[in-house]
Amino acid sequence: GAAMAAAAAAREREGKYRLLQQRRTEEPMGPHEVRITQAGRVRHYITYALHCFNDAPATTFVTLKAMGRAVSKAVSVAEVLKRRVAGLHQITALTSSELVDVYEPLEEGLDMVEQVRYVSCIVITLTKDPTEEQKTHVGYQRPLPASEVQSVQPPRTWDSHRGGRGWHGRGGRGRGGGGRGRGSWR
Repeated sequence: GAAMAAAAAAREREGKYRLLQQRRTEEPMGPHEVRITQAGRVRHYITYALHCFNDAPATTFVTLKAMGRAVSKAVSVAEVLKRRVAGLHQITALTSSELVDVYEPLEEGLDMVEQVRYVSCIVITLTKDPTEEQKTHVGYQRPLPASEVQSVQPPRTWDSHRGGRGWHGRGGRGRGGGGRGRGSWR
């Protein structure tokens, strides 16, 4: 794990190798699946999942998937969703995924190097009507009590009724957020 990553970094620092590619077994995305990354924003994942639950055609489940450092972000998204959508059952599974880093030599006479490492993954399924199999899963959690849930509609992500001025009507006029330009009052 960490020792192998340190060795790979040391190899690159020596200037003898360069990371050419990272390979992993890629599965096709399922319906209502949210792949959470370290770079993505929590609120975007929450908004998308709320749209899946509330918009036509509404779904009864959403699957959150994350790997590596994004695992904690997936847990945060799940906890917020459970507090915004009533009656969500949670089924959590932990797995690992094999990644292969391929290094190419920068000097003549050296061979290509492949380094295998394993990354932790989490799959969280949030569902309104779990199967009996899901209810007996080791990672099953019952819904939160109704007193802990504040049902909300997802926010509109693009305010086209404001002339298409961007996220929630902000932007489009530089610093200061607009003001009273071009004779229109809002």
